[in-house]
Amino acid sequence: MPQAGLKKREKTSKVKKPTGKIAPKRAAPRKIAPRRKSAQRDVEIAKKHQAALTATTEKLLASRVGHLEILKGNRREIEKKNKEDEEKKKKKAANAQPK
Repeated sequence: MPQAGLKKREKTSKVKKPTGKIAPKRAAPRKIAPRRKSAQRDVEIAKKHQAALTATTEKLLASRVGHLEILKGNRREIEKKNKEDEEKKKKKAANAQPK
């Protein structure tokens, strides 16, 4: 005869996903293609020149702000370097003329 009752095993803890209501993902906004010829042409041009547009925009911002990665140095440093280059050219031109 057993002296004590059988021990029940402890349940292992399982990781479960929360069962609360989760909202479904919303669909991305649909892109409607233009119908007018002029609008279609505008879209093609924008696609074609998008890289150039972003590059010029970033360059413009960098010249104003001075700390974006595209330009090395800030606006003042770049202007100073350009001024030094112009002075060197003037000196070379002045030295070359008397000959």
